[in-house]
Amino acid sequence: MRGFRYIKNIYCLEGNWNTNPNSNQSIKPILELLKTTCGIRYIHIKCDTKTELLKYLRQFTFKRYKNYQILYIAFHGKSNCICTGKYSTTLTEFGEVLENSLDGKIIHFGSCSTLKTTNKHIRDFLNITNADSISGYSKKIDFIDSTALDLLYFKLLQNYKHCTKAQSELLKQNPELNNNLGAIFN
Repeated sequence: MRGFRYIKNIYCLEGNWNTNPNSNQSIKPILELLKTTCGIRYIHIKCDTKTELLKYLRQFTFKRYKNYQILYIAFHGKSNCICTGKYSTTLTEFGEVLENSLDGKIIHFGSCSTLKTTNKHIRDFLNITNADSISGYSKKIDFIDSTALDLLYFKLLQNYKHCTKAQSELLKQNPELNNNLGAIFN
């Protein structure tokens, strides 16, 4: 295992990717890979409903999760929203639940188009939550391509104290993939 300077653990909330009960599609294998190769601890929670999503978002703000610096939201999405079944949760709703509780945290939305929104919405979200960074995608994304970029991003975050350097490095190393996915880092 390669030594990393700034281990940032991951608190992941994941929705259902399809309605097939036999499907096991999940981002959990990349979390296992990060644990095995980088020593990153993670918490992975499946959320089937908006109520569960909001419950576990609130839970992330509890003191016992202070050592989890990355909040990874892996769901279907659309412009300015995360989708749980037939319900949507807007960035504004996320902000209300997480108000003033994300100091020093990084939020990454692994979902289609969630960050296809105005710069004002993104700035408002950062201001209300006090998060260090918000990232995600502004386009409809391919599951494997976006998961690969998520993996690279989370690995790079382990090398830098401040996420802006990791983001800059990711953009430099993977310009085409970033562009194809509409990756946004703020």
